[in-house]
Amino acid sequence: MGSEKRGGSEIRKVVYSPIVADLFHYGHLQSLKFAQSLGDYHICGVLTDEAVESYRRQPIANLAEREAIISSLSCVDRVIIQHNVDPSENLKRIRAEYQDAELMVVYGSDWKHLPWAAFIEQIGGRIVQHPYYERLSEFKIINRLIESYKGEFRDFDDFTSYFKVKDFIEFDHRRIKKTIISTKANTLKALQPILKDSRIEKTFVFTVLDWSKKKEEIVQQIRQEFAPHAIVIRSSALNEDTFDSSMAGCFHSELNISSDDHRMVKTAIEKVIDSYKRRNQNNLFNQILVQLHTQDIEMSGVAFTRTLETNAPYHVINYDDRTGLSDTVTKGIETKTIQILRRIDKAKCPAAIRRLLTAIEEIEETIPNMGLDIEFAINKNGEVIIFQVRPIAINTNVVSEDDDEIRKRINAFQQQFRELSRRRPHLAGDTSYFGDMPDWNPAEIIGNSPNHLDYSLYAYLIMDSVWHEARTSQGYTDVSPATLMVLFGNKPYVDIRTSFNSFIPNTITKELREKLLSFSMAKLRQNPELQDKVEFEILYTCYDFSFDRRARELLAFGLTDDEIKALKQSLHQLTNDLIKHPKHTIEDDITSAHKMAALRAEVKGIIAAKKYSPKAMIKEAHRLLDDCKAHGTLQFSRLARLAFIGKILLKSMVDTAVIDKESYNAFLNSINTVATEINDDFSRLIQGKVSKGEFLERYGHLRPGTYDITSLRYDAHPDLLSNRRVSAPDTHPPTSHFRIDDTIHSRIDAVLREHKMECTSKELFAFIRAALEAREFSKFEFTKSLSDAIELIAKAGELLGFSRAELSQLDLETIFRGEAGDIKRTQKIWKNQIEARSQARMRDEKISLPPIIFSEHDFELISYYTAKPNYITQKLVTGAIVDLDKLDVSQNVDLNGKIALLESGDPGYDWVFTRNIAGLITKYGGVASHMAIRCAEFGIPAAIGCGEVIFNGLKKASSVILDCNSAKITPVELG
Repeated sequence: MGSEKRGGSEIRKVVYSPIVADLFHYGHLQSLKFAQSLGDYHICGVLTDEAVESYRRQPIANLAEREAIISSLSCVDRVIIQHNVDPSENLKRIRAEYQDAELMVVYGSDWKHLPWAAFIEQIGGRIVQHPYYERLSEFKIINRLIESYKGEFRDFDDFTSYFKVKDFIEFDHRRIKKTIISTKANTLKALQPILKDSRIEKTFVFTVLDWSKKKEEIVQQIRQEFAPHAIVIRSSALNEDTFDSSMAGCFHSELNISSDDHRMVKTAIEKVIDSYKRRNQNNLFNQILVQLHTQDIEMSGVAFTRTLETNAPYHVINYDDRTGLSDTVTKGIETKTIQILRRIDKAKCPAAIRRLLTAIEEIEETIPNMGLDIEFAINKNGEVIIFQVRPIAINTNVVSEDDDEIRKRINAFQQQFRELSRRRPHLAGDTSYFGDMPDWNPAEIIGNSPNHLDYSLYAYLIMDSVWHEARTSQGYTDVSPATLMVLFGNKPYVDIRTSFNSFIPNTITKELREKLLSFSMAKLRQNPELQDKVEFEILYTCYDFSFDRRARELLAFGLTDDEIKALKQSLHQLTNDLIKHPKHTIEDDITSAHKMAALRAEVKGIIAAKKYSPKAMIKEAHRLLDDCKAHGTLQFSRLARLAFIGKILLKSMVDTAVIDKESYNAFLNSINTVATEINDDFSRLIQGKVSKGEFLERYGHLRPGTYDITSLRYDAHPDLLSNRRVSAPDTHPPTSHFRIDDTIHSRIDAVLREHKMECTSKELFAFIRAALEAREFSKFEFTKSLSDAIELIAKAGELLGFSRAELSQLDLETIFRGEAGDIKRTQKIWKNQIEARSQARMRDEKISLPPIIFSEHDFELISYYTAKPNYITQKLVTGAIVDLDKLDVSQNVDLNGKIALLESGDPGYDWVFTRNIAGLITKYGGVASHMAIRCAEFGIPAAIGCGEVIFNGLKKASSVILDCNSAKITPVELG
């Protein structure tokens, strides 16, 4: 393994720092000293020559030389060899050797993406990044040598040829006799005569040194080469787009410049050179690339030949087929995305994508066995024009065995899809679709790639059977036996056919049920962006005031007048029954939620009275979860359905002009849920009117990640409550009382009578308010039992020698088996499952999956629709973006006046509403989701459920304009 220099004392914190250490300099030393300062034992992994060459040029110093330098340093306790750029193998051995120690892995801040980050987290480690030392690097050292010899060489190629610095900026493979990868300009010049399935525009290249000596001559030459056509003037720095450095987007480009205009050309060139200076890239051999400006663009964008994060075998194409411009994708202004499994039958792809894939494959054959980043355009004649080809530095090591394993998994998913989609005798519909956001929205609640225990808990408490038991009790079709949620790889989906069946009233005939199901599935396929709005935009789950207008689409689909009348009568009766004559009242379900407190107190007393064994802790957790199902999630499911009905009725009043949107927002703003109470109590905590103990007694069970055992509760996060600014009283003031003029009440009463509704307007508003508030209260109560059960599982696991991260890979069935049987056998079973699941998870993280699956082909060709966000309030706000998913909540991060970005809308994030945020944008969530209700309650402008495309664009921005009234989200500055 290497040399070891220190031992003896107990090692509590182990720090691992992978390093190349070629041309060892001050920046290397600072990084190693920083790593040493983090712990009490510092292990340095020196990469082999082969590992280095897998992602960049060959090191000048060999392994033995580099290892000798590192071994001599006092800031390094032990040196081991790292045989791959991925440190996982070394980390496995270190974790096994130092099982009880905290493990930290140090990387420089120049590493923007770490494909093995998930593995480090899974083994209980954490990544710490050291600020990159800007003044020195291997590249800059070699660069200074060039500068010192600048009088003796014509250009950079001449210099490297003289010194024979093998592979410094060149790539030479057995199958390539000619240098291909070099600077941006040189790479394009090398490819230009080779490519047949695409073309590269006419080019002219000169250096900064050339420009300093002969400006007028160069401008005249550009005019002679290109006039009267428009040109682009682009950067081509020596350290741009090489193996060692990308610096993509760091330098300036000027588009659509008149080649006849002497002043414009000169100004554009100066801007490019100035952009080098601003980045301290002052090398005289930096190039400027001049090309013809591509005309008549139909599509432009960037294609990656491997995925950036995981090096998986997909062509990832980010494109713009709308504006006709060439740089909207690279600027982050306009982007659509499609991922295509390598070696797919291109006949499955759209025509333009087929042509692009053919062009990309030709470039890959020319530059084989490495990940490439290709900028392109397709003109109206169908020609593919290549603007840029550069290596993806961290993805140059292509592992075909991994690719084969991924294809096997995708084949298994396709077989799973076929099995789940076959005809079921108790369900309408000949096939099924699968979405990550309809109905109970697993992407919002447990995330896009949850730990297995998260998934298992959510399934046990709601998605296996409770969800349809609740609906059946309310008058909907009984779809039993049917689970609502399925797992493809790491990603949870809702079975849409099952979901849609469960929303049909039980009085509907089988024939009409088939027609309704066909209509709903067809509408969703045509409008996938509605998958988080199915109850409002696709399905008919209750009677509302816009039914007659909406029903025209049913008539157009082929339903008869009699069938529509039958549907209307069924929905009408169901809605009246749920509002006026429910079998289970809101009050009954709230009372049931209170009953869970008794068992929680009993369990707490039992655990406190004596030292309990792991078996007993698991048994008590099992009891809490079963009680949670009996008195919590079943009732919550019913209340959630009533809340949806309330929102649908309220929305239909706006749609039919019974009330205006201001009244709609004012009513929602008057709702007082648990979030209001948290905010008020937090304010009192800051003012010293309640103690931290009192506050945590009520809210300590909450956690950012309700089902996630690795997410600590509020009462384990003391810094979450310290030194925070509460929402200013005049910023988001919840209205205590909602008033409607008697005239408006009379108008609503008339409408209710016209629609034969059995309630008055005041009763209707009372019902909606009660349903919304009760849903939030019920959830707050059942999560207490859930949270206590999770903590008991964590404590049992700790006694058995398992961390929270390890327990997160178990399922409940396996955990419950620990109630009986031998402890050692339980430990062995758990360990085996954890190891198997961890390996499977790492493998499946490389697989791309779409937000909605309509056919088995969607596993090979993954497209992302542009979602329709659910806008809350009618306000406009501009602010800096804070990505909450990247936040360490234990740190004192100022959210005051910021627009919070959050992937899922889990209610455990309620703490953000105590931080005076200016707005909220989530990737997942619907108009009646938890976060939507909270934002409406506080009057916070929000875009809930903006989807993959918009959300990923926002993650690259530093600030945004959120205009809820105009339904627009505009990034205003890229980060």
